[in-house]
Amino acid sequence: MSSAPVTARDWRVEVDDGVAALSAAEDGRVAVAGAEGSLSLISAEGELQCRQVVSTGCLAAAWSPDGDHLALGTLDGVLILDRAGTMIAERRGGWCSSVAWSPDGTRLASGVGRSVVVLDAAGTEIFSGERASTVTAVAWVNRRVASAAYGGVHLHHASRTAPRDQMPFTGSLLALSVSPDRKWIATGNQDATLHVWRLGRSGDELSMSGYPRKISALAFSPDSTMLASGGGSDVTVWDFTGRGPRGSTPRVLCGHEEAVVAVAWASLGGLVAGAASDGSVAVWHPARARPGRPEPAIDSMRRDSPAAALCWDGLGRLLVGWSDSTVVARSINGAG
Repeated sequence: MSSAPVTARDWRVEVDDGVAALSAAEDGRVAVAGAEGSLSLISAEGELQCRQVVSTGCLAAAWSPDGDHLALGTLDGVLILDRAGTMIAERRGGWCSSVAWSPDGTRLASGVGRSVVVLDAAGTEIFSGERASTVTAVAWVNRRVASAAYGGVHLHHASRTAPRDQMPFTGSLLALSVSPDRKWIATGNQDATLHVWRLGRSGDELSMSGYPRKISALAFSPDSTMLASGGGSDVTVWDFTGRGPRGSTPRVLCGHEEAVVAVAWASLGGLVAGAASDGSVAVWHPARARPGRPEPAIDSMRRDSPAAALCWDGLGRLLVGWSDSTVVARSINGAG
């Protein structure tokens, strides 16, 4: 079922729960996962359609590609709901801070405690694999699932008998991003380093250090040419054209005073947004930045509350959620 096209307009909604995660469907509908366990569904026009308590605390949210299913990561496990917010299935077993739908929307990967769990859209378990520590992030690499945990990245083949491909790393991995062209896997780490592996090339990896803080925000651009990362008050962007960033100087995007907590790329227009714990949100056009020289934001907004989550919708708007329960949809010139 598809919705009628809507005209993008800005809006602001209060959801009565600190925002933990946001996800925007292609048609502009927004799911807001609350830190105290609420789920709020907002229409593309900014109407609060429903609000319900679904758990003791939410951590992650993701619409399926067709917008017909919603996955929520919670303190107790992973939930699957329909487009109206009705529960379809749940898989308990521990803290779930990362959920990811397969590109065709038929399967859902999640990290539930120390397990990598793959479900179908109805909630039936297809695969479960154990890690030695808590799974902090998951992502799809074609038909395989990448999972990040202490000790490195594993690639699971969603088969209980197939061996895992392992990319070891000594330390705690906090963030995971796979380039859309499936050539690179990058992790942000507790030790304030960024580590990158070239898929299909054993031993072809590199590490970038010099960040002032741990890196918990990481995202490749839609065209796979740039990687945006947190790790301090600036957003650092690495160039992945050609042979990758080895030996290069990154672009530095400034606009925050405290630690960056989230980064997100617009699907078109080449824009990237960053949100920080000081309540600020900034937008840049990284291609215009010169390596090694601070680049100011082209747009920004701020509240007196930590920013918690951000994403872009299919209508070209930036969606931002703050811990004071405010959610904003804002049109940005050059996006969409």
